[in-house]
Amino acid sequence: MNDNSVVSSVASALQIVGIGASAGGLEALQGFIAGLPSAHNFAFVVVQHLDPDQESLLAELLSKRTETPVVTVGEKQKIEAQHIYLIAPGQSLTIKDGMLISTEFEHPRGRRRPIDALFESLAADQKSEAVAIVLSGTGSDGSNGVKAVKEGGGLVFVQEPEEAKYDGMPRSAIETSAYDLVLPVGEMVSALNDYFANMDDVEVDTLTSVEFLERVTKHIRYRTGHDFSSYKPATLLRRIAVRMSVLGISDANSYIRRLVENSDEASRLFKDILINVTSFFRDPDVFEALQADVIPKLVEGRGRDQEIRVWVPGCSTGQEAYTIGMLISEALERTEVAPQVSIFGTDIDDDALRVARLAQYPNTIADEIPGDLLAKYFRSRSDGYEVGTALRDMVRFSNQSLCKDPPFARIDLISCRNVLIYFSSEMQKSAMRVFQYALKPGGHLLLGTSESLTGDDNLFEESHRAHRIFTRRPGPSVKLNLPRMGGFLPQQSPMGRDPSASSVLSEPFAEAILTDFAPPFLFLSHIGDLVYASDAAAKYLKMKGGSAKLSITKLIRPELEPTVRRLINTKLAPGDVTSLYHEGEIDGKVVRLEVSRKLLNDDQQLLVLKDHYLSGGQDERPLLPEGDASRAYTQELELELDNARQTIRTTIEELETSNEELKSSNEEMMSMNEELQSANEELTTSNDELNSKILEIRDINADLSGLIESTQIATVFLDSSLKLRRFTPDAKNLFRFAKQDIGRALSDIGSSIDIDRLIEICSTVSERGMALEEEFEDKSGENFYRVRVVPYRSDKVGDGGVVFTCIDITELRQYALEAERNAELVKQGVAEIEELYRVTPQAMALLDHDLRYIRVNPGLAEINGTSVEAHMGKRMDDIVPGLREQVNRPAISVFETGVALEGLRVTGYTAAHPEDERIWDTDWYPVVYNGVVSSVGVNVRDVTEQVRTAAELKRVMHELQHRVKNMLSNVMALVSRTERIATADKPLLEDLSKRLEALAQTHQLLTRSNWTSAPLLNVLEPELTAVYGTDRVTLKGRNFPINSRAALSLGMAVHELATNAAKYGAFSNDTGHVELSWVRQDDGTEDVFIFTWKERGGPTVTKPDGAGFGTTLISSTIEGSLRGKVKMSWEPAGVSCVLTINADELEEKQDDGQFNLFEN
Repeated sequence: MNDNSVVSSVASALQIVGIGASAGGLEALQGFIAGLPSAHNFAFVVVQHLDPDQESLLAELLSKRTETPVVTVGEKQKIEAQHIYLIAPGQSLTIKDGMLISTEFEHPRGRRRPIDALFESLAADQKSEAVAIVLSGTGSDGSNGVKAVKEGGGLVFVQEPEEAKYDGMPRSAIETSAYDLVLPVGEMVSALNDYFANMDDVEVDTLTSVEFLERVTKHIRYRTGHDFSSYKPATLLRRIAVRMSVLGISDANSYIRRLVENSDEASRLFKDILINVTSFFRDPDVFEALQADVIPKLVEGRGRDQEIRVWVPGCSTGQEAYTIGMLISEALERTEVAPQVSIFGTDIDDDALRVARLAQYPNTIADEIPGDLLAKYFRSRSDGYEVGTALRDMVRFSNQSLCKDPPFARIDLISCRNVLIYFSSEMQKSAMRVFQYALKPGGHLLLGTSESLTGDDNLFEESHRAHRIFTRRPGPSVKLNLPRMGGFLPQQSPMGRDPSASSVLSEPFAEAILTDFAPPFLFLSHIGDLVYASDAAAKYLKMKGGSAKLSITKLIRPELEPTVRRLINTKLAPGDVTSLYHEGEIDGKVVRLEVSRKLLNDDQQLLVLKDHYLSGGQDERPLLPEGDASRAYTQELELELDNARQTIRTTIEELETSNEELKSSNEEMMSMNEELQSANEELTTSNDELNSKILEIRDINADLSGLIESTQIATVFLDSSLKLRRFTPDAKNLFRFAKQDIGRALSDIGSSIDIDRLIEICSTVSERGMALEEEFEDKSGENFYRVRVVPYRSDKVGDGGVVFTCIDITELRQYALEAERNAELVKQGVAEIEELYRVTPQAMALLDHDLRYIRVNPGLAEINGTSVEAHMGKRMDDIVPGLREQVNRPAISVFETGVALEGLRVTGYTAAHPEDERIWDTDWYPVVYNGVVSSVGVNVRDVTEQVRTAAELKRVMHELQHRVKNMLSNVMALVSRTERIATADKPLLEDLSKRLEALAQTHQLLTRSNWTSAPLLNVLEPELTAVYGTDRVTLKGRNFPINSRAALSLGMAVHELATNAAKYGAFSNDTGHVELSWVRQDDGTEDVFIFTWKERGGPTVTKPDGAGFGTTLISSTIEGSLRGKVKMSWEPAGVSCVLTINADELEEKQDDGQFNLFEN
């Protein structure tokens, strides 16, 4: 493959851009499309979280903001440039082979991630041409998708979180580091145009030069400490070209200059090259094979003191390491004795390792991990899940490079998936040797589905082809080209002498060499205790040189303790060497200290410290972060190989080159085979589409047949010769059709309607190609039909005919006639109402909900002082502003409650009487239609004159009362004068005077009520309690109004009883008491009031010989005026009197107020 192809022109005729949005997305989308030019080469595919139960208005809303066509995707749709495609509610939208595919969601609501689905399919389909944009929204949907796009070399834009209405999705996408630019939506369209324009301008020839790649990788190594020179050039070129396009840089020298001047650019490019795409149980079938075939072998036969060791190079954010940990834990549960488990996850991306160590993941992992394992090994958090303690304890993460760092040893399983695909062929071979070295014989190697063994085929054998699982062959470990320690390291004596420090230093010559020329060094025991320290090493300890047996981690200087502890804990095989760097200040000098550890044998190890003092300024060599994995081993040059060995190496290389050429040819053949398979699949797809079309036509035909059978309308199909083709069952009601009539001429079939006229209409329609409609009457004259005849054309040229429907309109005609009659009645009723409004003397109006006049009669127009026409459409307070509150309140109340209000009085001025205050009585009533108050009617009566007459009458009555009272006073004066003259008749005159006074009091009481009625108690109390006090009189009964005649009669009767009691009865001494009670009795035949007068406590009473004047007066008044009954009793304890009067004689009513004291 020519590297030039990876950065060829990308500004093609179509650029597909996936856009993900959620809450707040409408606003962001509107802002985005506002920047679209009228012509462009983009196809935008928009996925938004929509309610599956509601119709989306997104297409309608976006169409108003752009000239670009907006389309809601159906099941499948071809993507075209200059279009905006929208997801349909309740559907998932993906891209395959340049087609949009809409399908129903597989997962329930709450677990759907449609944006991830779109982006992942876009990355798979468009690869390096994919563009993804994340806009406003909550949650993390889209975060996995942008990583897939970046992994494929595509472009990712993210809306600025500060601008987004909801920043959850933008921030989640940014946290993945899988993005190119964070922009306001208003700048994204311009950035897209610039990006693709710059991709065309990138200097291809310059980018592919070896010198350019060397300069870039060298600078990355200088800034980050990581060497990408062993990566595939095509991969590096693609990543660099995308980065240059994003920055708007087109030539190589400008980008090199940016790398030099901008310290962050190398880190950014480093992140772009390292695409951390992983997930739990990624490729589930691979892990099923691992669980079934590999892990049981790891667990089988292991004791409690043994260890299962797993290494996951390129572990990224840790999901794969934790996945293997879960599978091993599950297997261990089925064993009686569980061995120790150590899983080492390594990567060169510190940010990814930080996530792995934190072990906190979003809610989306619930879609990746089986539910039982999720519940067992994870703890739920508010924002996702956290790995449980037991699983975390068995997994350790560290920064380590496959390219330069020593591997782990005695490993049982290595899982290195989708890492080698980025390495060059030489680096892949080197990695195979590293894996063989690290694995135990029989250990297992798991590679990615697109990866294969490279280099020496004798290192591994294939154990599971489909899932790329290999087993290390037996035999010794290969020799690795790793950095080695210098020749100053002490060697074992061939005589097998004691390797203690004292023995080593016993010889003066060796001691001089170690003292004067060797770097600072320390001999340690196998458990890390200090055995010997050189004098030069003393400055790094808390003690002076000499022999000792104490832990080195306790003796080393505090600033060096973490580095030394890490070296001591690193697993090594005898002879292995590892190094770490420490940079800092020691004894006032800034140094870069290289600390190396070599395992001499199972009992001894050596620690060597080399000083690299920094003399101010930046060292030319790349600075290493503190604690970085052993990156800078010093590799001593080997002696030049002899000619024979060089010849053998050259021969091997030539054979390997030939093998690579053969493999390349084989890959080309496989590629051609894949192309043929792809073409075959396309043909199969086309065939499937044709079959689907046939099935669709068959379904349509079945639907049409079902429709014809189920419709209740008589429908008949005729061919161009007016022969019968098809008919519905209801057509048999008009035509004598039978199944065997298909193909017969319509004229040969009997019908209950005029068949000749029908044939004539059908012929006309067939000839002219236009529809006709006509009403038909059957032969009985009782039924009517509307016949509509329309032409139809078949896909076959020259084929066609007519179809007519016959709808029974008999009832419709009857309804129409009835409707006409009802309309006439309504018209007549409206006319009568209009006439009523016109001629009625009472003022009337009808109001709508806005209190506007919708109908007014002349009476109200006259009251308001304006014309009927001037009222229409006006509000009441516009016509009578001075009466606003008085008229608006009752109208609103009736609208709200639906309850009529009667007799409401309104006073004020109108245009008819601007200076004369008028008085009106108003009635307000609701007009209800369909249970709702549709309007309010009002009747208005001008009662100004009646009120004024009543006031005058009141005044006259008051004057009459005054005159009558004056007349009675004169009578009283006359009686009094007579009393003084006729002393012999003085008792009679006194009685007469009191009777006249009682009569005058009742007269005055009735005058105040215009002689209509008076309350019963108001009549009785002046005669009793006012004279004799409440302690001597008890009144029992309900107070109610009685008419004027009853008031005069009862008043006089009670006066006579009280006068008699004062002379002879209870009131004649100081201890007497009178009780007057009344009740109403209704036995069904007679409704009466019974008044009872009962005296107690007075002198002993005897029945008189004859009826006195008072008794006669009571009987005459009650029996004569009220047609009642009087019963007198003279008991020794006191007088009793019972008055029985019909209830209707007492009820309030109009009467003349006259009574005759002596009617009997």
